[in-house]
Amino acid sequence: MTSATPPATLPPVNHGPRVVAAGKFLQLADGTPHFVRGVSYGPFKPNSRGEPFPEDDRLAADLLHIAALGFNTVRLYEPPTAVVLREVEALGLRLIVGIPWSEHVDFLASRSLRREIEAQVAAISARLGNHACITAFLVGNEIEKTLVRWMKPQRVRAFIEKLILIARRNAPQTLISYATYPSTGYLVPRNADFIAVNVYLESAAAFSACLAQWQNLAGNQPLIITEFGLDVAAHGPERQVEVMRWQHNCLLGGGCAGGVWFAYTDEWHRGGKEITDWQFGLVDRERKERPACALQRELSLTWQPPATPPRISVVVCTRNGAATLGPCLDSLVALRYPDFEILLIDDGSRPQIAEIAKGYPQVRYQFQEHAGLSAARNHGARIATGSIIAYTDDDCIAHPDWLLHLSHAFADDTVAAAGGPNIPPPPRNRIEHVVAAAPGAPAHVLLNDTEAEHLPGCNLAIRKDALDLIGGFRVEFKTAGDDVDVCWRLRETGRRLLFVPGAMVWHHRRFTIRAYLTQQFGYGCAEALLMKEHPERFGFLGGARWRGGIYGDQHPADHPVEGSIFHGPLGLGAFQVIYSSSSFRWWEWFTGLLWLALLLLALICQQPWLALGLLGFACGSAWQVSARNAASASIRGVPDRLLLWWLSFLQPVVREWARLRGMLKLGARPSRHPMLPDIMPPTRPHKITLSLGTLCFWSETGITRDAWLQELRKVLRSAHIIFREDDGWRWFDIEAWPWSEISRAFLSVTEFHADGRCLTRVKLLLRIRRSLGWNLLLWLIVTAILMAAGLHMLLVLGLVAVVAIVLLVPLGAWIIRREMCKLARSAATSAGLIEMR
Repeated sequence: MTSATPPATLPPVNHGPRVVAAGKFLQLADGTPHFVRGVSYGPFKPNSRGEPFPEDDRLAADLLHIAALGFNTVRLYEPPTAVVLREVEALGLRLIVGIPWSEHVDFLASRSLRREIEAQVAAISARLGNHACITAFLVGNEIEKTLVRWMKPQRVRAFIEKLILIARRNAPQTLISYATYPSTGYLVPRNADFIAVNVYLESAAAFSACLAQWQNLAGNQPLIITEFGLDVAAHGPERQVEVMRWQHNCLLGGGCAGGVWFAYTDEWHRGGKEITDWQFGLVDRERKERPACALQRELSLTWQPPATPPRISVVVCTRNGAATLGPCLDSLVALRYPDFEILLIDDGSRPQIAEIAKGYPQVRYQFQEHAGLSAARNHGARIATGSIIAYTDDDCIAHPDWLLHLSHAFADDTVAAAGGPNIPPPPRNRIEHVVAAAPGAPAHVLLNDTEAEHLPGCNLAIRKDALDLIGGFRVEFKTAGDDVDVCWRLRETGRRLLFVPGAMVWHHRRFTIRAYLTQQFGYGCAEALLMKEHPERFGFLGGARWRGGIYGDQHPADHPVEGSIFHGPLGLGAFQVIYSSSSFRWWEWFTGLLWLALLLLALICQQPWLALGLLGFACGSAWQVSARNAASASIRGVPDRLLLWWLSFLQPVVREWARLRGMLKLGARPSRHPMLPDIMPPTRPHKITLSLGTLCFWSETGITRDAWLQELRKVLRSAHIIFREDDGWRWFDIEAWPWSEISRAFLSVTEFHADGRCLTRVKLLLRIRRSLGWNLLLWLIVTAILMAAGLHMLLVLGLVAVVAIVLLVPLGAWIIRREMCKLARSAATSAGLIEMR
């Protein structure tokens, strides 16, 4: 190793505009692309002023060296001091600032602690929010996996989202997020400005697969890997160089917005102690460079095209799309790709389109008599000179590296088509904002993290020979549905479709409510055409049966419920994510035409209360959809929420009505033997869980939940109690009498405090089979019907039953809790734990 020899001075750089999110990437506010090339710094042993940073001279030298290595961002785990800010601003560096708080304890159990955390986030973000050198605040970092399972993912996510709102209120110009990690891959805040994840993997294949998974969890947001690195003590400095090289390439090729290498130096202070076991630094504790520093100086911030880039023909089909065509063509002529052409196919538009095309000499303009979208796309394919045809719409704006990312997907000969996300641009007014969040937007369908079943036509690249093989687009699809049909037929040839997260286009949603509903009507008509051609792909009610998971109307991590996350036994799995499942919920039966038909039937049968109930279910179902989308799109305010609810109410009605009309007109019918999806909903728990309270046990010597669980197993066996343990999907550790209608369960977690001391919490749970509740509800309905028929004696029986329930249920719960406390305390005593009362 050689000593670090940074230049004596670096000229100060003006930070200029702030860093902002732009779809899947970051840029400066003036539009300049910005890739985060970061390194972590600290935390350190307190200096002479008690600050968690080195002394001023060492700090200045370190930051100067970081800038000389080519980094543009430094991640801090403590708020920067005035000295840090001064040095960073002088060197032109930017900061990602972590806001520390008590993440290692059950913070949701204490209202005062939650308020303290909220005040901490508010104070730090307000104090530092006016510094343009701060790219982002992270309002938390890696809440421990068993602790999240204990507190419940939805509650933890809701608190993180609240902290993000607090930080954004106090620092509105700064990006805000939370740094998660693969062990809590389901913990993705919906209102973050970007997704931040810490990943440590030592294989390029595993790292690329992990990035693909996280890109899908990120949805339309940028993905930044906020920690990755390699321990030199375990693997050696040459291996660190190798890993750094492929990790950097994976970040660029995977469409990430940047990454942070952990760490600058081996010097690391945590939990009141110097950490000496690990050596992740680019320099050692004495600041001697490792070979990875030389590589850092050479790394490029731009992704390069393939060695032999294929020629790509970009085809834009338009019909009277003058309002958005100009920006679309502006983006296409600015594409950063060495070999492409632009074809504009005018499907019988007014002369205005031809006039616009004259302003772009790089664009080949072709006019055809109005024949529909599919005919226009076929026309473009016939005259294309490229081996790959990239289709986009006249209301899309392509990212400068759109073709660059698509081109790499075709390095594999088995790939017939590829496409990426289509993201609504920043709305110009509240109507656009709400319409962009409404359901029914063009969505991709994925069979896994990389392979697609369907790619929307606004961002779809196809090999020309593959398109010729299936005979091109079917001309009967005039306005929509052509992309679905062609994707299904391409897959039937045995070739694959790839989803490429970095191949992004901005795609304007409809600008007015009327245009949005017209679009949904057109989608319904197209579904009837698709049913005519592919009856086996539709269910008995007319809905498409996708083999994969649909992305678009909801955030992929919207439902972190029991049974959808594999935590690993006792919550100890290293990689925990929400597994692919159907997005359908039972209440969605009451959206669309079905509830209207039932409502009319109830009115015909003179059952006004039943009709009112159906109407209430329909309104509630629409509210569920709108609330889910409002959270992802950050829609607030009563008027906007009500408008989104109304669109969520109307959208399935309009779309299903159009589909039904088309089915009747075309004679389309779904198959009696439909194709079942490859991805089925996960098994939901058959029981509901109620808490009977929590016990707390303390240990001065580091005894954890493992010892308590071991003793609890012995106690249960000695009492001849049948029990089962968590299979990795459940929110309990041990369940007693698991096959009974009412069972008891225990859930535990250990908090690690200073000097090796531990606090183990044990939650007492009562689990009740759902069928028991449904049977009770059915009994009440039958009783109400019989009473309505004049059998009033049942009223007395009903009152007696209610009184019995009111008296006996609390008594039974008290008895069960007493028995469970006895078992838990016996196990704690045997394990050497002391109960805290």
